[in-house]
Amino acid sequence: MIRTRCPICGVEVEATLYRAHREASHPDYVEWGRRKVRLTIYVILPSWGALFVVDALFGRSLTPDFLFAGVVAYVLGTVIVAFLLERRKIRELRAAWKETHPLFE
Repeated sequence: MIRTRCPICGVEVEATLYRAHREASHPDYVEWGRRKVRLTIYVILPSWGALFVVDALFGRSLTPDFLFAGVVAYVLGTVIVAFLLERRKIRELRAAWKETHPLFE
């Protein structure tokens, strides 16, 4: 069986039970993940799409490669910010979990 390590409490759980573990043990993490998915679907992906459409329609005629570089920088910047926010949130949730579960350290 494939085992997955929980990023919050560090417990190794079977991959098939990982979702149930998160929902039962870390509801804050699950809710934050849902908000992150909604933000991605409704804000980040449409903004990326709009930038690619603008680049495809006008970028080559106005300033070659400059607008494309801006699109790439925006996409990379968004991915980096999302990654850093994810790390920070997991660190916060892990610290809160350790405060309430001192015996499991």
